[in-house]
Amino acid sequence: MELRSNPISFLTGDDAFMRMTPIETAEKRFEASLCFDLHHEGFIGIPHGGIPMGLCLDAWRSVGTPSYPVHVRFKFGGSGMSIGDQAVFSVEWDSENGNPGVAARVTKVGDKTPYLSAQIAPADSRNGSWVPSRPADEFRRLPYYRNCFVCGHHRSVVGLQRQFRLHEADGAPLVSTLWGGDPDDEERAEIFRIDRNELHPAVLISIFDENTAWGGFLATGSAGLSVRMEFTLLRPVAKNERLLFLGRPAGVRGNPRAPRFFRAEGLVLGMADPQSPELIAYGHGEWVILGLYTEQIKTNLLPEDDWSWIFSAANRKDE
Repeated sequence: MELRSNPISFLTGDDAFMRMTPIETAEKRFEASLCFDLHHEGFIGIPHGGIPMGLCLDAWRSVGTPSYPVHVRFKFGGSGMSIGDQAVFSVEWDSENGNPGVAARVTKVGDKTPYLSAQIAPADSRNGSWVPSRPADEFRRLPYYRNCFVCGHHRSVVGLQRQFRLHEADGAPLVSTLWGGDPDDEERAEIFRIDRNELHPAVLISIFDENTAWGGFLATGSAGLSVRMEFTLLRPVAKNERLLFLGRPAGVRGNPRAPRFFRAEGLVLGMADPQSPELIAYGHGEWVILGLYTEQIKTNLLPEDDWSWIFSAANRKDE
């Protein structure tokens, strides 16, 4: 089994969002060089974590095994990655012995530890998802970045252009965003495909990552970078499906008054029938808290006069 070329993939196809130069192609191994560019940005100056995670999912689909549903373990490490950095993307897979799986890594040139590693294997259960209550109709829109791949609203290249929403659920923050259901998203869906009628899973993991991270931020008042994430994807998603992403905090690690990490969990629901949403994906993750990015948020979130309230919302738990 070979890594198949997919000209339709927005990420690696004929008009690739992530351009790569092959280094090695073997029977069950692929290696290529790549560079993170400004259109991959999340926080200012660094790539959005959804891009390399989506690249790993793109490779899994190109390998063609395992089939849905799949469970993915992502782990970030190394010295970090900045816009302009060169990296090596490597993929290995095993389709024999009844236990197919894909291992993918993105390693910054000069580092020994991968910036991102992913283990993709068949999903064996739905353990770990929570049964959400219906989000309140009342919400407040969260601020956004200028150029972020997911939430950027003033990009010079195409992006997902999400805006996240804060609800209250039993006294705790619940964050949501929608995909689909309007003409703008129908146009975006034509760009962000992996097959003729299928939305690229990079879209799902990118929005899931940011939506879920907002849940942890709103519980701590601190921003962080992804450290690890587990993500279960139950089925392919049609390009024009209506989706609801939900995220909520799931605790902290370290001193509760000054935690080093926050945890959060999330869901992706199909909304073909709003009265009976379908679970499509779920997962949880951990983010390392970094004051640099908390301060960046204060300086760069838009609208410029509408960001301070998010810290007040995060601090209400201490009142």
